[in-house]
Amino acid sequence: MVQSRALTELEGAVLTEVGCRGNDTAYKVRRAFQTSPSSHWRGSAGAVSPAIRRLVAAGFLAADPHDSRNGLRLSITDLGAGALSDWAADSDAACGVGFDPFRLRSGLWLTLPRDRRKALFRSLEEALEKDLRKLEQRLEGDSIDRVQTELAVALQISRLYWVRRQLSGQ
Repeated sequence: MVQSRALTELEGAVLTEVGCRGNDTAYKVRRAFQTSPSSHWRGSAGAVSPAIRRLVAAGFLAADPHDSRNGLRLSITDLGAGALSDWAADSDAACGVGFDPFRLRSGLWLTLPRDRRKALFRSLEEALEKDLRKLEQRLEGDSIDRVQTELAVALQISRLYWVRRQLSGQ
């Protein structure tokens, strides 16, 4: 019997794509990662196939011959659905601040010379406004994508607020 284990964030995201969003081939799962608004997930697209192999080996995904083409049709198993449910309900992991390139750099921005810092904050403001416009177009997605996009919008709005505070204080 296969023992359940905790999922990584990548594995949880892959199981979500297969079990909840209907992406039933490795290609479709990779494509979902490639089109993600998150640069972190876009960068993870190459890690999808190894993650799928791990999830199949662990018994969380089934991989059966595809009906109409070469390749495999993926489906979530009962064990995988239970692991996904446990992963989704892990409040400690969900509330962790995680990888955030904006936050990682933000303290260093305050050490830049005044002119360079001001130019950077103007550039950040422009980039955040552009990203918000793109995110708002994604609000039409499925219920999972819509919630994720709403939270991404709220994050970008809070970043924009912080950047504008910095600009007004210079």
